[in-house]
Parts: sequence; C-alpha cells; structure tokens
Amino acid sequence: MTRALLILLVLAILAGCGGMTRAVGVLPNTLDDLSAKTEPFRRGREPQKPAAEPERVQAPLGGL
Repeated sequence: MTRALLILLVLAILAGCGGMTRAVGVLPNTLDDLSAKTEPFRRGREPQKPAAEPERVQAPLGGL
C-alpha cells in the first residue's frame, strides 16, 4: 500500500512538472537509432529467428 502511494506521488510530481511530457518525447527519439548504436555489439552473431506463432485453440461453443 505504501509503495503504491509512493509511486502515485512520484507520477503526480512528474506529470505536474512536465517530466512525463518530456519523457514521452525523448524515449521514441532514443529508440529511433537504437539499432545503429548497438550494431557493434551484435557483430559476429547470427540473427535470431522470430518466435513461432502460438497454436490457436478455438473456444468451445457456448463460451466458458
């Protein structure tokens, strides 16, 4: 309970001073060139295969 109130207080302060607005604007700009910035760390690795699509199971007729 105390942790939730503390987090809520921090979020209220950030929202009030424009910190959240600034963070929402900065994060996408940071992620735009993330691939180029991390290229040296990925050299020599084989690209990973995308994860397989999970098998879809149809819901029973009549719902749950």
